[in-house]
Amino acid sequence: MRLRVLGLSRLRRALLSRLDSRYVTKPDHRQDLKDALWEVQMLRREVVGLRDEVDRLRRVATAPVKPATAPKPASDLKAAEAHRLATETAAAVDTLLQSEMRIWQAIDDLSARVGAPGRAG
Repeated sequence: MRLRVLGLSRLRRALLSRLDSRYVTKPDHRQDLKDALWEVQMLRREVVGLRDEVDRLRRVATAPVKPATAPKPASDLKAAEAHRLATETAAAVDTLLQSEMRIWQAIDDLSARVGAPGRAG
């Protein structure tokens, strides 16, 4: 009779250890659920914040924008000259950047044709 009880207790321990290793306990499961609920609530708050931000950006995007007007040349000659120089500088820098882009595209194209290791990009 004693052997039988030992055999059952060993079986019980083996079964429980196997179940414990494969399944989550109730307190752990409850904690996992609490953590998941907390994360869902945080994500909900974040989504609400993002929606508010999107709405704000849409309102800003649909608001009419007043076009910038050039200063009147008769009123202030220095301002007119500064505006002219700024406009010419912006156009020159834009042309320079476009030329640089074309140069790098040509270099990349030549590197690809030759097959030589060149600028990776």
